[in-house]
Amino acid sequence: MTGKDRLDKVLAVAINPGAYEQEAVAALHKARELVKREPNLAFDLPSTSCRPLPWLDPADEASFEIEINGVSEFWLPIVLNTLSEQAYILRLKSQFICDFVTPTTVRVKCDGREIACDAFKEHLDSLVKYIRSRRCET
Repeated sequence: MTGKDRLDKVLAVAINPGAYEQEAVAALHKARELVKREPNLAFDLPSTSCRPLPWLDPADEASFEIEINGVSEFWLPIVLNTLSEQAYILRLKSQFICDFVTPTTVRVKCDGREIACDAFKEHLDSLVKYIRSRRCET
């Protein structure tokens, strides 16, 4: 029996749902021993080297910063969730800072492509306009 065959059998016992726990743990220990004796039995893991990300053209980069004042406790989680989701969709690097005084002030910072920042601004403006309109109704 080759080392590979033996390792396969030991691993089969280790992951068998019908095996007793002590039996499965012992099989895992045995598999480690086999691999230590014959390192070529170890699984060949894919390379962890990363490709560099393509950098944005500096002319296309933009930053956006704004403060939203008077966010109530009711609206705070809605605002943070909505803005976070929109920033993620637009692939913006974003930061949301709250002072947690009631009513709360939320500082929003975003960096990314100019077109994405513009779309985020539009979303933010419509969200703030909606919140202010709901406040006036009550």
